[in-house]
Amino acid sequence: MDNIELLIQDNTNSDIYDISDIVEGTITWSTERLGEASNLEFSIIPNGELSFYEGSIVRFKYHGNNIFYGFVFSKSRNKDNVIKVVACDQLRYLKNKETYVFQNKKASEVLIKIANDWELKTGNIDDTGYVIPSMVEDNQSLLDIIYKANDLTLLSTKKLYVLFDNFGKLDLRNVENLKTDLIIDGQTNLIDFDYSSSINDTYNQIKLVKKDKSGGSREVYIVKDSSTIAKWGKLQYYENVDDSLNEAQIIERANKSLALYNRVNRKLSIPVIGDVRARAGFSIFINNLNLGDIILNQFMLIEKATHSFSNNDYTMDLELRVI
Repeated sequence: MDNIELLIQDNTNSDIYDISDIVEGTITWSTERLGEASNLEFSIIPNGELSFYEGSIVRFKYHGNNIFYGFVFSKSRNKDNVIKVVACDQLRYLKNKETYVFQNKKASEVLIKIANDWELKTGNIDDTGYVIPSMVEDNQSLLDIIYKANDLTLLSTKKLYVLFDNFGKLDLRNVENLKTDLIIDGQTNLIDFDYSSSINDTYNQIKLVKKDKSGGSREVYIVKDSSTIAKWGKLQYYENVDDSLNEAQIIERANKSLALYNRVNRKLSIPVIGDVRARAGFSIFINNLNLGDIILNQFMLIEKATHSFSNNDYTMDLELRVI
């Protein structure tokens, strides 16, 4: 297969094999913004010298661009001696469960602490700014703990941060720093699309409750949008907030939550020519795309990206949403 470099390193003796020329069929690289490590799936017809095991390092480049660095997590073989391999990046190790207690820590500091504890490599980590008063996480996955810290930061600052593995190092970046110059034009380079809109995860009334430490009394704060309640009905978000927050902080959080959740959620799926810049968590610009109820001329966040490399053909399927 032209323009690719696919290497695998035997984790028992550190021997490195270039398997670029024995790939059979399609190489698939998949990334998701939430919940999953990125995967690289491929099949090979081995020669006599090749030897590797679960945990072996896999590196993949396309036209010299670093695409994937991860580890073999599964392999299977059929009667034709074709070996199918699935490799995952470092985020796979964040599925481990543990108990953590954090006091007055930023989401970026939560990530650094967990990465250090579990001997994971880190790269570019943006300062998330907001100090989380308290997080007590018992028997939770490391990934969910980091996501919770990011969610609390989002609710308090309206700033969205994305965690991903960047060729062997964990990055945590503000989505504003991940806008690409890739443009998809609805009139010229878009083959097809699938569009949906929904208010299933929409809230137009925010109710925040602060309980005192003894649990004997509570303060209730409610903000709402009467205009969208009239259109959609009452859709309430309810949360018990930390008792260290004062009234002004709670009201500010409620208003920011309303601004974040009080809107129609729009999702767009498109198959297009491949571009290595398009991975989950990054944004691309959709230009002049008529969806019926709106015409898109804006950046959209990539929720999921599936890239397919096959001979001289390179395509990708993107799932997008409005930021």
